Amino acid sequence: MTARTSGYRQCPHGGGGVRVQIVGRTETGAPNRWAVLDDDDRLVSQVNRYLEYLRSIERPDNTVRAAAYDLRAYCEFLLDTERDFDDVTDEVLAFFARWYRHPADNVTAIVDRAAARARSSTNRALATISGFYRYLGSLGEDIVGAGGLRRLQQSSQTYRRSRVTVIDNVGRANRHRQRSRLGPRLPRTQQRLKLLTIQQVHSILMECRDRRDRLLIMLAFTTGMRVGQILGLRHEDIDTRGRTIRIEARDDNSNGARSKGRKSGTIPMTEQVNRLYIDYMHEEYGYIDSPFVFINFDTLKPMNYSAADSIIQRLRRKTGNYQWSIHTLRHTFVTLSRRAGVPIDVISNLVLHKNIQTTIDMYSHLDVEDLRRILIEHGAWEEAA
Repeated sequence: MTARTSGYRQCPHGGGGVRVQIVGRTETGAPNRWAVLDDDDRLVSQVNRYLEYLRSIERPDNTVRAAAYDLRAYCEFLLDTERDFDDVTDEVLAFFARWYRHPADNVTAIVDRAAARARSSTNRALATISGFYRYLGSLGEDIVGAGGLRRLQQSSQTYRRSRVTVIDNVGRANRHRQRSRLGPRLPRTQQRLKLLTIQQVHSILMECRDRRDRLLIMLAFTTGMRVGQILGLRHEDIDTRGRTIRIEARDDNSNGARSKGRKSGTIPMTEQVNRLYIDYMHEEYGYIDSPFVFINFDTLKPMNYSAADSIIQRLRRKTGNYQWSIHTLRHTFVTLSRRAGVPIDVISNLVLHKNIQTTIDMYSHLDVEDLRRILIEHGAWEEAA
């Protein structure tokens, strides 16, 4: 990016090295502010102004962090191709998408899995850049990037929202059906969710070395909780008498745990998990003074993402099954619940999806065994003797 506009220090040519730096933390030490710096360690002002805008409208910290890294990559791309913020077009963004997925000039991907980044990650970056240019355009006609926004708007595509429900046809809701998308997007790849069998989950539980690790696995498998929600659990969130768990979207967890989407809610837990938690508190936790359920027994600090990943890595080696994560247990919980006939709206509430359409889009797939069962249940096939 060239510094063609006075008063604005853009990422200069000749060095690269654009980077993201943590510039703010919560009282407990968790990162909550990020900045993008050029190769002279100077703020890329328009980018950082946009990041502050996202924080001002209370976007989740993970969203702001992802935007910082996406825009850092975009700055690197502009440096590599000697372009400026105002030089953007649909073609330039298409070149960025290819650069983002295949950064090395001497690498040509033949199939999707050979790419350095997934299509979903690339589309997220393109959406971030689109929002960035909309923001720049809102600041005035003379702002750097406003010219690029006008070009993108001239070729923007008006499309019908994919998530349209019955309510959209009521009253004046129809006016929200048409939207304008800036820039191109890659076709979405339909990925088959990885699932575990009951036997595989049992073998994982058998290899857990203590009640803490077993509770971690059981919470993911029987409630569908995300790893950030589990690591953020505090004793006050668990009601053993009512057998419920309160999931709170906190920003001050000292271990950096985050509840995606900032959605809170209360969910039930099984008697088995309830008993496991009580035994864990009596037999292992004892008199340790910590508000967090999951802690590191050596340091007595709350368990962080790295420590949870170490537990999963050890269980993978023990079981010989490397094709799973805590999120796989969440997918397994939802899929088994769906196969058992639990209504999709109930499942959506259990896993704290922002809206039911998210659940439908993600879990509306049917594998071959689902198809076989449905055909037999409806009499299309005869059940094998």
